[in-house]
Amino acid sequence: MGTADDNSGAEAGSHIDRRRSKARKRPSETYLRRRAELEFAATTVMRRKGFHDMTLRDVAEELGTDRASIYYYVAGKEELLADLVHRALVESDEDLTKVSASEQSAADKLRAGIRVLMKHYDRHFPYLYIWVHEDLSRFEGVKQSDLEPIIDLSQRQFEFIEGFVQEAVASGEFTTTLPVGVVAQSIIGLVAWTFRWYEPGRTLSAQDLADGLADIALSGLVTRPAP
Repeated sequence: MGTADDNSGAEAGSHIDRRRSKARKRPSETYLRRRAELEFAATTVMRRKGFHDMTLRDVAEELGTDRASIYYYVAGKEELLADLVHRALVESDEDLTKVSASEQSAADKLRAGIRVLMKHYDRHFPYLYIWVHEDLSRFEGVKQSDLEPIIDLSQRQFEFIEGFVQEAVASGEFTTTLPVGVVAQSIIGLVAWTFRWYEPGRTLSAQDLADGLADIALSGLVTRPAP
């Protein structure tokens, strides 16, 4: 049976949950501005400490506030990461949809798709990389209803790249002995593996890197005239 202190803590938690939910559904300009500042602070800490070592206290200190005020915006760091990743994948999905609907050749669509992927890894650094390389079982603080749209968007990303490869194989632009899905996964992996060394603003731009990776991928796929 809970004590009076237990009940008081539960009530306080329930109260902040209700306030957070209400603010998210009808955000004011002040809320949106402060939320953007929070996300920037969290991104800064992630780049410095990594996601697993980051705490909400770290984010609060970076933001110049107390940890309790952070809970008005997010229930935990996993929820914050999920929010950031969802927005990044929505943007990527919109860009890939435009590429898919374009009149360019399938090979050019694939190059454009690689540019889209790299552009968003750059724009949403480092949390999009963190998402791609994390074990989903670790996101215990995220509701399944919030994870499912992210998983669906990740699957759509694969389906776009797979579609570009399939279109190129069907048109004769590409030749491969591998299943189309394996080729698509390999291309996505080629871009995603840049997490081991890529950092925005260092040496190569995201587009230059994407074009170089596209050259590597396409050089092994483009159909060559018979001798």
